[in-house]
Amino acid sequence: MDTKEYTRRRTLRCSLCGLEITEGEDYWYCNGSSVCGACLPVFARTELAPFRQVRGREAAP
Repeated sequence: MDTKEYTRRRTLRCSLCGLEITEGEDYWYCNGSSVCGACLPVFARTELAPFRQVRGREAAP
């Protein structure tokens, strides 16, 4: 009897919401985090927070 080897892939989960990122679904990998499309806006705001400016209160060069 021949035995077949099955390749088992780890489930990929969004680092923010914990939901599974399924085969064929877009996701972003940045700074060690895997982020689904639904969480991307929150992730982007967090990551880009140090570069945030308020119009009229910009940092002096």
